[in-house]
Amino acid sequence: MKFSALLILITVSLFLAACGSSKSVTNGASNESSVRFIPTISRSAGLTEVQTFNRLKKAYTEWRGTPYQWGGTTLKGVDCSAFIQVVFDEYLGKKLPRTTLQQMKLGKKIRRKQVGLGDLVFFKTGPTTYHVGVMVDQRHFLHAGITGGVMISDLNARYWSMRYLSAKRVL
Repeated sequence: MKFSALLILITVSLFLAACGSSKSVTNGASNESSVRFIPTISRSAGLTEVQTFNRLKKAYTEWRGTPYQWGGTTLKGVDCSAFIQVVFDEYLGKKLPRTTLQQMKLGKKIRRKQVGLGDLVFFKTGPTTYHVGVMVDQRHFLHAGITGGVMISDLNARYWSMRYLSAKRVL
């Protein structure tokens, strides 16, 4: 009896330590509408911005709906920090470390009002739980969420705005 209680406690602790979220705009239980790929880029954007946007769009198209799996790193299942690592490595040509806490140490800290295409956004989703996504415009971010897998969510949505922690520019 004591062993099974300890096993449950360890399992719950590991789950809480993982990066993740509990709501997103693609979650059917949410009051928000689904985001398929609404973000657009300004006609005045430079070539680098257009390339970054198109690469993030490709990552979204290829990974959309991939289920969240703590510790996962493939199209069969991925967690938030592994997804961001893959997006930056395979689509944007920049190596990032594996965990959300390591990713938080990178780049230049920017203000919430300054976030834009390609910036990392970080959230505190629990006492010891953090989440990461990458901005696809000034309002929407791409990430792997617990309830909807790989999706695009609105940074201004109540859930995310209440948990917003910081943003970093790494590109």
